[in-house]
Amino acid sequence: MFALAALLCSALSAAASSDFYVSTAGAPKNFDLSKLKTKSVGERDTFDFKIFYEYEGERISPWHQIPYIAGEAGGEMLLHFICEIPKGTTAKMEVNKENTFNPIIQDTKKGKLRYYKYMPEVGSLVNYGAIAQTWEHPDEPHPDTGVGGDNDPIDVLQLDSEPCKMGEVQAVRALGTFALIDDDETDWKVLVVRHDDETAGQLRDIGDVPEETKTALIEWFRKYKTAEGKGLNRFGLDEKVMDKAYALKICDETHEAWRKLHESWQKSQEL
Repeated sequence: MFALAALLCSALSAAASSDFYVSTAGAPKNFDLSKLKTKSVGERDTFDFKIFYEYEGERISPWHQIPYIAGEAGGEMLLHFICEIPKGTTAKMEVNKENTFNPIIQDTKKGKLRYYKYMPEVGSLVNYGAIAQTWEHPDEPHPDTGVGGDNDPIDVLQLDSEPCKMGEVQAVRALGTFALIDDDETDWKVLVVRHDDETAGQLRDIGDVPEETKTALIEWFRKYKTAEGKGLNRFGLDEKVMDKAYALKICDETHEAWRKLHESWQKSQEL
């Protein structure tokens, strides 16, 4: 009993302090992406705007109930990417960890809606979002960066040329990753492409991504907070953009952290 209590305390410490909404239900059996629907509530650019998810008529959590793995293609494991910020836009949207069913909402700071202030005429360089069923544990320093995670699902930089639709869920192929160190937290950024995008079909690993693309992304994340009067961000791993194998290892680690969080939450409801 004491061991179980210690496990629950460890896994839930960060979640409890933030009042996470953690669904007690898992992913629907035989998940079919074509059956997933979104429902928007409220007006864009207001505090009331939310995007909820429904599966076969039932409301679900995109964070907890959309599966991590989206299948296979050509022997490669695919992951489920949730589009939060379409390419070229500035509203800082995110899967909210605290709201019931974890809808996508616009982040706030000091009572105001958040927008990217850095290069607003360009907006986000990529389709930005998260991988379902992942969590970057803040209390467990990563051995390759020396600091814990940022307490969020793992971030995704989707490199397809066309903007995704906010709330859209896609099966994607991982290409690589880099480690942004933000406020002394590890904030992994996973580079992906949609697996069925013919124009991005030649991108199979990080070596296929043009150097100018990788440099542009590193520099954007280095400088974007300067528009808010803050200093330059720094990076782990000597600023290297790591390959597919490393990226999938990091994704698996964050999925395992999420699994333990979800399992511990379920057990806590049984005590």
